[in-house]
Amino acid sequence: MKDLRHKSLCLLICASLAGSIGHAGVVAAQTANDSSAPDTQGKPLQVIQVTGSLIRSVDIEQAQPVVTISAQDIQHQGFATLGQLLQNLTSTSTADISKSNPSDASTDVGGSYADLRGLGSTRTLILIDGKRVGSSYTGMTNLDTIPVSIIDHVDVLADGASAVYGSDAIGGVINVITKKDFNGAQIDMYEGKYMPHGDGTQGQYGVTFGKSNARGSILFSAQYQNQDGISANRRPYSAYPLTDRFPLNGLGEGAYGSFVNANGGISVLNTGGDPRNINDYHALVQPTVAANGVTTNAGDSYNYSNQVSLLSATTMKNMFLAGQYNISDNLSAHFNAAFNQDDNTSELGGFPLSSSSITSSVPQYNNLLLSAQSYYNPTNADGQTPTDLSFQRYVEELPRQTINKQENVRFSLGLQGYFQLGEHQFSWNADYYDTRYTGTVITQGNFYLPHLANALGPSFLASNGTVECGTPGNVMAGCVPLNALAGPGGYTTSMLDYIAVPTYEHYGSSEKGPQIDISGDVLELPAGEVNVAAGATHRSVSGYDTPDLNSMEGLTTNLSGQPTRGGYGVNEAYGEVSVPVLRDLPMAKSLNVDVASRFSHYTNFGNTHNNQYKLSWKPIDDLLVRASYGSGFRAPAVADLYGGVSTTYPSYTDPCDVTYGLARYNATVAKNCANGTGGQPALSKQALSAAGLGSEYTNGFMQEQAPGTPTTSPGGYPVYQPFTVGGNARLRPETSKSKQLGFVYSPGYLPGFNATVDWFDYKVRNVISYISPDEVLYNCYALAIARDCGLFQRSASNDYQVSGLFMGEENQGFMRATGYDVNLSYALPKFSFGEFKLISQSTYYTRNENQQYDNTPVTSNNGIGSSWRVRSNFTVSWNYHDFGADWTLRYYSPLKDSCYNPQYSAFPCTLPNYYQPGVGITPMTQVPSVTFNDAQVHWKSPWGGVIALGMNNVFNRKGPYVYGSGTNTGSDTMYSYNASYDYGRFVYLRYTQKF
Repeated sequence: MKDLRHKSLCLLICASLAGSIGHAGVVAAQTANDSSAPDTQGKPLQVIQVTGSLIRSVDIEQAQPVVTISAQDIQHQGFATLGQLLQNLTSTSTADISKSNPSDASTDVGGSYADLRGLGSTRTLILIDGKRVGSSYTGMTNLDTIPVSIIDHVDVLADGASAVYGSDAIGGVINVITKKDFNGAQIDMYEGKYMPHGDGTQGQYGVTFGKSNARGSILFSAQYQNQDGISANRRPYSAYPLTDRFPLNGLGEGAYGSFVNANGGISVLNTGGDPRNINDYHALVQPTVAANGVTTNAGDSYNYSNQVSLLSATTMKNMFLAGQYNISDNLSAHFNAAFNQDDNTSELGGFPLSSSSITSSVPQYNNLLLSAQSYYNPTNADGQTPTDLSFQRYVEELPRQTINKQENVRFSLGLQGYFQLGEHQFSWNADYYDTRYTGTVITQGNFYLPHLANALGPSFLASNGTVECGTPGNVMAGCVPLNALAGPGGYTTSMLDYIAVPTYEHYGSSEKGPQIDISGDVLELPAGEVNVAAGATHRSVSGYDTPDLNSMEGLTTNLSGQPTRGGYGVNEAYGEVSVPVLRDLPMAKSLNVDVASRFSHYTNFGNTHNNQYKLSWKPIDDLLVRASYGSGFRAPAVADLYGGVSTTYPSYTDPCDVTYGLARYNATVAKNCANGTGGQPALSKQALSAAGLGSEYTNGFMQEQAPGTPTTSPGGYPVYQPFTVGGNARLRPETSKSKQLGFVYSPGYLPGFNATVDWFDYKVRNVISYISPDEVLYNCYALAIARDCGLFQRSASNDYQVSGLFMGEENQGFMRATGYDVNLSYALPKFSFGEFKLISQSTYYTRNENQQYDNTPVTSNNGIGSSWRVRSNFTVSWNYHDFGADWTLRYYSPLKDSCYNPQYSAFPCTLPNYYQPGVGITPMTQVPSVTFNDAQVHWKSPWGGVIALGMNNVFNRKGPYVYGSGTNTGSDTMYSYNASYDYGRFVYLRYTQKF
């Protein structure tokens, strides 16, 4: 561990040293009869507490793998935020939420999150100085609320720790240790942008002041950060739906109005045409797709990437205040308070306005048509039969924006004391903390349905030359008719002002409670002191999410939803005992056993009891063997339990699609789709012809990208009705088992070399999860689970497209992750031209699997989607007097992803007969590995400043493209590019000045 500040502690090993991305520390216990130990009689022990243990002691031997990232390590990286830094650790996976998915409008969008072991961000517990930070009502903790200017170091414990910390510590714990005993002032500045693109500018500016003396300390820090967004059309992999390699594939409907004509076909306005003239329309031109799958003519489809974000824009403001006051030699008071403000903006392009997409719980606003009496209806003309028209038009004049404004206020205060009973020393803490999140999601670019109905209704040309709503003699005051079928630019400002409405979603959460604990030595054994810790805590957790009234009542084109509100309380008691069993014996320099236990009572689901057992054994001075086994749990979040039912438009692939779905190679799916199953209709060619759909589905059933328009790529969104999602008050907590076995080797014959190898195994049961559309459809058509077949509808009136699918939360089967962490470091002997250090950190997964339900197949995901088998970082650092340099390689191993279409030779499909355990034959393609190179040079100036110039992704490498899933499997993005990969070469300048 770092900065233990006591002479009785000695360093056994550092698995990674300063100048790397982090280092793993293991602290060796001192012998009981060490004559150099200080005399603590009559004064309090200067104890420490390591992450992963409740015990505070001068003699601590770490039985769990903890990676420590120092403030200096952070300075030597090109990442400005804690979230960016942690997401590049090898033990973390692609976070649940990224800043690269503008279609996501959830309340957590815009934040940065950490996902240890790929188990999900809600299963990674975030602490500040060993205390809970608190989370949103969905269970997510935004790392952007922690400014880097206050960080002394960060401990990352990639092992289960529920017995020590309670709920959420299934995948591990990230403990941010703030600066203590800081004297003087410090200014931090950071500026960078992507080059040669010249975008994505990021600036960070912070000031820190502190004073420390024998009576106490005070620390204040303020930080401001701005991250400019990146437009999708600025990168080749996001400028088109299927990247620049296939620029015409997968495009959407255009910005020229279209309508369903009397023959059932679709008429599209000509370029420069008059939308009121029926002769200025042509029959919809579908994209032309060659035999190899490449679209050679886009037809009437449209690319709107210039109105979509690749990276959202973020502004953050942070303030932090902490203090300590020594009331006496044995008693001190402490507090800290923080305020954080985070504004995030993403752009999604204009609303795809169409009669079929207008859905509402209010019947008169469902599937609004362009009135036959509208002045702008081309059939409302001489020689025509006025007809209500089903229309479609992409509203490019008003791009949609999602703005998430969030504030976080938290504080904690408490007392810490010491006392002595005979020869036994004890320390105690009594603390209270309170964390609150409040925020508003503002969505611009939606329409108010009552006004839209008026604007599409009857209208006429008045005598004053203006078009007015209503009929002569019955004018609708204030209404502005909509030229619904106009070409680009035809939706005027006055038209949009009348129908557009911003929508709001107010949300918040609260977590608070007291905690008391005590720790000390209770017994002297031949091998050392027996240390114990015990404590109790109470937490109150609550949250809410309230959409605006119009959206709740179904009066806007925004996703409608019902309010979320709820909470629960938890009382916990916990204890830990550490027993030294052997010491200074042959093959047993030390042997220690540690047992921790926690009992929790939740007001909503009852009791849970979790234990953890740890062992550390030093057979020789150079080797430490460590192991742990523990049970864990995660309580459902407020959103999991009480989430109101809301509408959503998620991406999915219809398995019955004969071109892109599972039916093309899975015989069971093909049979169930053709014949119907679980109450769902038959989708055979005969059934489709009987329903009058034979002309559209000439080769068999296909998923649509718009009414009457089959998709031209895998994946799509609901066309006729949105899907719905909601919470489940009957959810049970998740449970887990975690195991860890490893060693630390620091040979005396090779000074400066350290090696750690740790095997880990996690298994989480009763996994709390939304059942995704793909899971529902797979369960219905591949596994014939009738319950899932009842979660959606198909009807001939909706072209048998999936409609109204419900994605409820439920307790599912299990997920499991197994693998190894291998960390090596070597500080070379000092040369006349400087000091060199080599650091390697790697994580290798041997298993990544899940089972949705009991008695269903176990699916292996290892090396598929975003589940890399190997992630590795290698750093070479050099220091010479006041100069230094670092070079880091970040490696992502190859992946497999589903083929875009095995019949399309233009798209990669290198493993057409791949057998995926738990799924069966699934055509896959091999996605290559990628390595990003980072470099930095830095100089310590004579005036106390440190100047660093660096580049992340020096060679401007692009990660591999992925086409098979429509949107990237396992990565929160709507592009064929993984959100974990770099967006280009990022050049930065960092300056730190101390006074």
